[in-house]
Amino acid sequence: MSRALKALAAVIALGATPFAYAHRLAQPLSVRADSIQINQRTGLSVYQGHVRLVQDGLTVRADQVRVRSAHGVVLSIRAAGNPLHVEDQKTGGLPVFGQAQTLHFIASKDEVSLTTHVVFRQGVDILHGHVIHYYVQSQRMTAVKGAKTRVRARIVPHTAPMAKPKRGS
Repeated sequence: MSRALKALAAVIALGATPFAYAHRLAQPLSVRADSIQINQRTGLSVYQGHVRLVQDGLTVRADQVRVRSAHGVVLSIRAAGNPLHVEDQKTGGLPVFGQAQTLHFIASKDEVSLTTHVVFRQGVDILHGHVIHYYVQSQRMTAVKGAKTRVRARIVPHTAPMAKPKRGS
């Protein structure tokens, strides 16, 4: 995977490497919403209306976010928006901006899936797909076409400055 696609995938993983990912999950989470429902018995928390989640440089804006947990450990996260927006300021490079209709994180599989009109931008690099799966541990990404659209990417090569010729050559 190219350096640009790795950086684009970083936002999907909620942190590019397993160490960064684990560190990020341990950071405080700030949530704003129009309403919050927490059921400690079932482990389901539902955030509705203009939801904004912020954690360690990562921001997710959605219409609704559902978090399932057990014994204080997050099991899954589902977010939906029209579209939902993701911004990651801590990618090790340029910030990454993304959008999709849904986001689903499954902790046991270390998998993040984004669906329907997925678009990621980092600088001038852009990735479009109908469904994008990112596997955190293996740092592997799969982009899937939709019924009427194919996966598209625009990646601008990052070139190193040319060395000056030596005198007498």
